Amino acid sequence: MCTATDMAVLCGANGEVCYSKYGSFPTKGKYCHEMALRILLASIESHANRYKRYIVPVLSVFMDFYIRVFVRVFTSASEIKNTPLKLSYIYQCVGCDSFHLQCLARTVPKKNNGVKHAPAFGPVVPQECSDCGKKFNVGGPIWSAPIHDQDWVVSTLTGVKSMKDRYPAYDKITSVLTTVSEELDDIPLFFSLHNIAGTVKCTSPSLVMFRSAVLNAGYRISSTHVNPLGVKSDAPWDVIWDIMRCWVKNHPIKEQARDSPGTVILSKSPKLETFPEQLLPSANLGQRRRNDSFQTQSGTGARRSEQAGRSRANTSLCWALMPSTLP
Repeated sequence: MCTATDMAVLCGANGEVCYSKYGSFPTKGKYCHEMALRILLASIESHANRYKRYIVPVLSVFMDFYIRVFVRVFTSASEIKNTPLKLSYIYQCVGCDSFHLQCLARTVPKKNNGVKHAPAFGPVVPQECSDCGKKFNVGGPIWSAPIHDQDWVVSTLTGVKSMKDRYPAYDKITSVLTTVSEELDDIPLFFSLHNIAGTVKCTSPSLVMFRSAVLNAGYRISSTHVNPLGVKSDAPWDVIWDIMRCWVKNHPIKEQARDSPGTVILSKSPKLETFPEQLLPSANLGQRRRNDSFQTQSGTGARRSEQAGRSRANTSLCWALMPSTLP
């Protein structure tokens, strides 16, 4: 288990300090707390590799004012060669919310059915953002492999539910683990629905409507435990912005400055015919539970007088997730 509390550094307030401590340069985005988790994991992996060891994350969470990761550590001189495949650089557009990942390495097949590692092809983006025409900031490297072991998370959640009376923070523990179990673990980082609506200066569609639109387009989508409005999806950014263009057609906005990112994005014709109004049942899966989850985590209505109670709850949460339960 490893805990980090210097969130300002990890989230991009002091990029040079973050690089000196963790070996990664952060970019500023709504995903900053998940990026902090991935920077911490990349740093742990880097230190482990020096001793011919590598890590496998089982759970990585952001709570209150800190991040905490639980990892397994294995020894294998051959396996550490795969570390570059688990790390990526971030290209973050300075005009809109679009971001892209560039893996550090790629595998090349060999004649004896083995593989060797070679530098990745790149860059994955042009000099200017294809959505709004602005430049990119580059950050990283960060851990881009899964940050949770979903089998372990589900197993731990089942164990916690079977011993409810043992955990004073039962509601918080189950909320965090349930939300984590619903995340798309193969999709690094996320975007905020309100942020992309703010980019094009429109009213935001409901989360259920947006999820339905992405599912209707043939892509996957999930929430994230880090942010109640955060969205993880394998849909490319041109599809995401197409959905917003169709939404704006049905909900007109005031004219904006010609060179603003939102105006440039909306000036392009959408490939989708219309914003799908039909709500899919799967789009609402776990929505009420997630709302309860974030209400529990944020401690709505809490006061400083409850600090001792929150401290006991966090201790209980740490105890429930202690890696002593790992096989």
